[in-house]
Amino acid sequence: MNIFNDMVSGAAKQFGREFGRAGANSILKGANSYNVNVSDYSGRIKPSDSTIVKNIKTLQKVNFVTTNKANISRLIQITDLVNDSLVFNGDSSLNEVKDVKELIDQYNDKFEHGSAMVDDNYEDKSVDYLKEKRQEFVSLLEKFNSDLKSFVTTNLKVATEKRKSKKVATWLSFPFLIGGFGVYHFYLGNIAYGVLSLLFFWTAIPTVISLIDFIKIVTMSVNKFDLKFNNDYVFYNQFVK
Repeated sequence: MNIFNDMVSGAAKQFGREFGRAGANSILKGANSYNVNVSDYSGRIKPSDSTIVKNIKTLQKVNFVTTNKANISRLIQITDLVNDSLVFNGDSSLNEVKDVKELIDQYNDKFEHGSAMVDDNYEDKSVDYLKEKRQEFVSLLEKFNSDLKSFVTTNLKVATEKRKSKKVATWLSFPFLIGGFGVYHFYLGNIAYGVLSLLFFWTAIPTVISLIDFIKIVTMSVNKFDLKFNNDYVFYNQFVK
């Protein structure tokens, strides 16, 4: 019984194609950087596991048997489990993209295995109910994709508008123009350093510091500059193909 149809496969592949790369990348947010959570999908469920990881571990424990009715029941069970997980929750969902993709992949593998163990000619109301659940999975995954895209697009637009320019920072930090006044600190969001530079601009200290920072910025690649000063831009940009 092949309920694993092309529509379901297409929806899952679309998610993996569009967001699988982001799940393997480093996730950056706020002042600190951290890797996208490298979860352990094996072993017992731990209190520290996220809901998605707990669902993956629960899914792995589902085994199929020899009776059609029992296998249909298990297929409904795992489909409900996944459907409950496909709710987009902003940044928290973005940080769990890798786990969501793993859940979808394992679910589809498990479902394909389980549905192959159900006789093609088996008829029961539960089969129709399972088909409805599979259609719900497709709809939820497509909505998850759509919500994710919309959220990323909106936030990336804002982050792009606020993106600090390496070229501007370079000119502002030039020590023999206005670098000694610490204007570039304000531009880059280092307000405290900017205030200190203004207070002590009459000494040589701010000028020396600006010279050092000028050299650092000049020799810094655009990507490295973005990683240091444009966290939101890097974070949301990695979800765009």
